[in-house]
Amino acid sequence: MSLSRNIYEISINMDFSLLSHPKNRRSYRYFFSLVFFSLLSNALFTQVQFPLKTSNNNRYLVDAQKKPFFYQADTPWHLFFDLTVAQADTLIRIRKEQGVNSLQIMLTGAKDQVDYRGNSPWLDDHDFAKPNELFFARVDSIMTLTQQYNMFIAIVPLWSGCCRGDMAGLDRDGNPLPMSANGVDKTYAFGKWLGDRYGKYSNIMWIIGGDNDPFNAIEEYAALVKGLKETTSDQLMTYHAASTHSSTDVYPDADWLDLSMIYTYFRGFNKAWNRIQPDVYEVAYDEYRKRKMPFFLGESNYEREHDDWGNPTQVRKQAYWAALSGATGHAYGSSNWKIPDNWRELLEMPGAKTFQYLIQLMQDVKFHQLQPDFLGTLLGESAGQYASNDFAVAAFTMRKKGAVIYIPSGRTLTLNLSVLGAPVQSLQWYNPRTGKRSKVKDINRLETPTDEDWVLLIN
Repeated sequence: MSLSRNIYEISINMDFSLLSHPKNRRSYRYFFSLVFFSLLSNALFTQVQFPLKTSNNNRYLVDAQKKPFFYQADTPWHLFFDLTVAQADTLIRIRKEQGVNSLQIMLTGAKDQVDYRGNSPWLDDHDFAKPNELFFARVDSIMTLTQQYNMFIAIVPLWSGCCRGDMAGLDRDGNPLPMSANGVDKTYAFGKWLGDRYGKYSNIMWIIGGDNDPFNAIEEYAALVKGLKETTSDQLMTYHAASTHSSTDVYPDADWLDLSMIYTYFRGFNKAWNRIQPDVYEVAYDEYRKRKMPFFLGESNYEREHDDWGNPTQVRKQAYWAALSGATGHAYGSSNWKIPDNWRELLEMPGAKTFQYLIQLMQDVKFHQLQPDFLGTLLGESAGQYASNDFAVAAFTMRKKGAVIYIPSGRTLTLNLSVLGAPVQSLQWYNPRTGKRSKVKDINRLETPTDEDWVLLIN
């Protein structure tokens, strides 16, 4: 049923004679605005029935109605600290309109971090036994908003940190950071407290760790997980390891781990503390071949960070590489992660505005049925240099009847179509910047329409 039809059916049952009174006119205008926004939301946004869980074949996520869920996240890590509830509403609404269905957020932030009102998560010097109600009450209000927007929230309860300044291990002077200072028992109790408070939210996933491997606080993280597991039932868990490591690298046999997060930049990237950075598709192929659990790209290069490397094409490459290399989704990042004063303006970055076309494409091609061509049988030499930032990737549709190819820069393709399981009936270019499709003009010369990144759809 169309949007106009819905509004018409509501309007014919209303008594418009009441509009003669100015007060009633204002009330009706307000009513219609609410009706319009509600109907528009339902028309634009695919409604997810939480909680999420892993699919029967352990390859992707599904909702409560077993509908495949392509995880497309933004990373406003400091949202709980730096935005009012009204501002959070604006951010969540805009990201939802841009095709984002998930947010990754730090709950307690870095050591000594306070919110915009000066409130710490704790009342007494990082004492996990004394949570600050003023801080967590505002988190509760924002969580209620996320439910209204049907947004999935991946929360980091205690951020480990890469560089000895956050929650886990020792600082640079050898002094215990909050998790070590509180110890196993208090960390366990804090996990239980979190589960008691937030276990009712079916749209939550817990990200344990945070930009580091667990070995600087392995007992404390085990206690945190135990406390959460004892007080929650349907909330997924993953682990955010150091760059180049996945969750299953550091927890190969953990029974609490539901899906794996991969995290890398690309070869030649020298801004990370781990200097050897494989490309996203390399790490994704390795994770896919483990066949342990669904995985997603949780972090990579951020838009407008690290000089020219933070360009719109780079963040798009990372997402398409993950999506066509077996991942159940990806997280987009930008300089908005720390919520600067111009955060509203930064929501309109050019790369961010193109991800609505990625999730649209993944739904159209049934991403959960794609099979990565990690042997390169379809593209051959057209893929370019492996282990480079300009490598093209392909994935087959069900029974290899078709394929989806992401080409990060302009080139002429020579494809080995004999590996397909059906004759080629359709060839289309998909523009990842606009979402528009166009027919291939010359099937005998597969040349990208421009020197930009493109997607080729076969059958």
